[in-house]
Amino acid sequence: MPDIALRPVIVTLLALLSFITVPALRAADLLLLVGAPGEEDYAEVFAETAEAWADAAAAANLTVSRIDGYSDDGLAPRDQLITALAAQRPVADDPLWIVYVGHGTYDLRNAQLNLAGPDVSATELGEWLGGFERPLVFVHGGSASAPFVNALSRPNRIIITATESGHEVNYARFGLRFARAVIDPEADIDRDGQTSLLEAFLTASQQVQAFYLEQNRLATEHALIDDNGDGRGTPYDFFNGTRLAEKPTDPTAVPDGARARVWSLVPSAAERALTAEQRSRRDALEAELEQLRTRRDSMPESDYLDALEVLFRQLGQVYRTTSVNS
Repeated sequence: MPDIALRPVIVTLLALLSFITVPALRAADLLLLVGAPGEEDYAEVFAETAEAWADAAAAANLTVSRIDGYSDDGLAPRDQLITALAAQRPVADDPLWIVYVGHGTYDLRNAQLNLAGPDVSATELGEWLGGFERPLVFVHGGSASAPFVNALSRPNRIIITATESGHEVNYARFGLRFARAVIDPEADIDRDGQTSLLEAFLTASQQVQAFYLEQNRLATEHALIDDNGDGRGTPYDFFNGTRLAEKPTDPTAVPDGARARVWSLVPSAAERALTAEQRSRRDALEAELEQLRTRRDSMPESDYLDALEVLFRQLGQVYRTTSVNS
């Protein structure tokens, strides 16, 4: 049954958004880590993927620190990463982006980033990021990447991997497709003026699966997204559009997707107009909205619509405050 009672609220909300002016958004940092290719064919695709991320960062006006092989003074990528992380602000409102382009390995105990020189394990990276309270986006587009979900997952983080298991060790095609999708207007599924991380994840995942179908090959990669801090991750085919179709087994759990649905590398005008406090409030309300939707079948329709209207009015107040203060 459509939420007919909410149409006036939604119309009012959209009208408010059209009058929002855009203040400057403080640029976030993006660490781009490129692994050892091993073969020339992989070197080409890794370079293409890294270039796509550089273009995306430029579109978002982000500063990029690229780690690609040994430095001029002989510092290994692992040590460069440690140095780069030490230079970051562990507490901030703007997110830290860490993107890995390359192969991954898995030894049945731990997953590794396959770098020139010493590798970096998921456990180590989790420890290095342990003191970071700022928002974090971590994207691993390569093989054997799933264990990074468990190692890095925490509230206020979005973790995206190309595989659902450490045992998926074949070359992964997800990374390049995600790098292209993250600023592609065609990946904006809900047409709200920005391509969210969830939309880029869904678009890239669908493109990967289409490749295997067209080639009549068994898919050897199944991407995951985790943004609720539970360390499990959700595959793309659990979503219907940008909504999670599969219900969490825990009715009180916040399903994956709520945070990634509103986080974008290049935010829309409406998103950039939000203060950190307003964005936090909006995210909390979005999480409540997702929880409510998972309970819909167990609620009387009138109760569901009443609760839904309350949340939409509260969301409308967030944006109304933004338009007044702009």
